[in-house]
Amino acid sequence: MNFKLFPALFDNPENIRLGQQEADEHIEILLRQHWFTTLSWMVIAFLGIIFPFVFSAFDGIFTNVLPQIPSDIVVAIVILWYMLMTAYILEKYLYWYFNIYIVTNIHIVDVAMASLLSKTSTEVTLEDVQSVKTHILGVFGSLFNFGDVIIKTAADTQEILFVSVPNPDFVAERIQDLRALVEPQGGRDVS
Repeated sequence: MNFKLFPALFDNPENIRLGQQEADEHIEILLRQHWFTTLSWMVIAFLGIIFPFVFSAFDGIFTNVLPQIPSDIVVAIVILWYMLMTAYILEKYLYWYFNIYIVTNIHIVDVAMASLLSKTSTEVTLEDVQSVKTHILGVFGSLFNFGDVIIKTAADTQEILFVSVPNPDFVAERIQDLRALVEPQGGRDVS
């Protein structure tokens, strides 16, 4: 069994459907940002979780302020701290989980969650795709094979950007292959 903590690329996922999916439409690729992009907020969350223990240890060694504060107030501050840390972790995880990029045999969909109560969905047909290119930046992008996929379209939305997705070359190639399948015989009409 292949288990991944933060799976980010699903090739031909089964049992997943779009809300407005057409009868002959099926999902080719479902993407999230690469797991490496979650590392920064995970480190911050880890440091935030251990902060009260570290603060207490250093206070006992250097200043000894905590024994002067009533224990009820210290407990309330610690509880409030961990509630804020839980909210931070939950918000960051949900942002990562619900910002998804979907490539079907007919459409390209970008679902962007701005906050817990707001999302934007951009959808273009593969026929409107003009070009697809990738952008892998830096040592970590090259080392862990993640980067951006930039899709230029002829639709109202001029560009769709898949940010920090795994295997960007594979994704771009698949989009170009699907685009070639939906292009009408004889090429595009340039009128």
